[in-house]
Amino acid sequence: MAQLPFLDEFKSQMADGGARPSLFTMELDYVPAGLSKTQYFCRVSEIPGSQQNFITQKFAGREIKFAGQRTFTNLTVNILNDEGFRIRKALDRWMDLINGKLTNLAGFQQEGLEGVGTVTQYAKTGGDIKTYKFFGMFPVNIAAISLDWSNDAVIEEYTVEFAYQYWL
Repeated sequence: MAQLPFLDEFKSQMADGGARPSLFTMELDYVPAGLSKTQYFCRVSEIPGSQQNFITQKFAGREIKFAGQRTFTNLTVNILNDEGFRIRKALDRWMDLINGKLTNLAGFQQEGLEGVGTVTQYAKTGGDIKTYKFFGMFPVNIAAISLDWSNDAVIEEYTVEFAYQYWL
């Protein structure tokens, strides 16, 4: 049976076999809360998206669109939980510094509340393919951790949503 010619062309264009979504690390760095070494606990992350907004102006009975500002969607990360709750405690501390549960006060000025995140995608050979750095990052939602008597063969995990100023 002969192979279709466009299949060979596709394979030749994808010579390295394509990037794999499981070959990545995600690091969160926020020193005041003691957050580091997260690359071993971030099980799910994402390469960031961004959106170019536009401005609509009516003129002579038509809508004219002009390029507007770029906006960045929040970053969502799934984190494995260790028995010491090390990452979870650091994230809770970070949220407390942003706004205390009891005091309703911030622990720092805005600049002191922001950390840096880094997502690195790796090739199957182990080298870096692409690195994204998130600047001015802070948590906006730390999800609940589900507890279940019938789930005895899994590690707890939870989702954290981060806002950030921009990525490079």
